[in-house]
Amino acid sequence: MKAILTLMMLLVGTSAFAAAYGDAGCGLGSLVFGDEKGFSQVFAATINGTGVQTFGITSGTSNCVDQGAVKGAQAVPMFIEVNKVALAKDAARGEGETLAGLANLMGCNSKNLGPALKQNYKTIFVESKMDPSAIETGINQVVTQNHQACGA
Repeated sequence: MKAILTLMMLLVGTSAFAAAYGDAGCGLGSLVFGDEKGFSQVFAATINGTGVQTFGITSGTSNCVDQGAVKGAQAVPMFIEVNKVALAKDAARGEGETLAGLANLMGCNSKNLGPALKQNYKTIFVESKMDPSAIETGINQVVTQNHQACGA
């Protein structure tokens, strides 16, 4: 009986914190299913459980805007540190989810930033030996030297 009561309290408590997303919380699942009630939240939670919810919380994307763990000036360096391999792959293609997340944090348009990073891939990622601070410096140089690279 105690276990059932505790479970009910947890369920009621978590639904009180649901904002622009359903009971499954923020993340890609919330973008797909929104705050729909019922069984769709199980699917939303399953999608969130693939790791995209953690990414959303850290980067402040995917409906995880206000509760992001990292804010302000620390957001971009932390994002690069955590996602440098995926970011390098996206930058090599000039597009992708990780690149779009970085562009969002920087206040840039990913359609402009992607090609600029692709064009400067060797300098930003290869010559930096994947050092996160050197990657950030390289990206900032590209944005500074090419004003259209960020073009919001």
